[in-house]
Amino acid sequence: MDTYYDDNFGTWDIRDDDDIAFYHKTQSASVWKECQECGERVKLRPDYGICNTCADAIEGGYAY
Repeated sequence: MDTYYDDNFGTWDIRDDDDIAFYHKTQSASVWKECQECGERVKLRPDYGICNTCADAIEGGYAY
């Protein structure tokens, strides 16, 4: 099992070839942009506005 990090979904534990294919598809569809919350330059899907770190913080009750 390998571990990968992605700004869209966070940390992934890759278990099989389908997971690897989905990870690479997500990465190829992502573009560099500035997170609307923290301002960091991250690689996100075009329809996403905030990184996974900020999304997790917001879900946990943190307000920017």
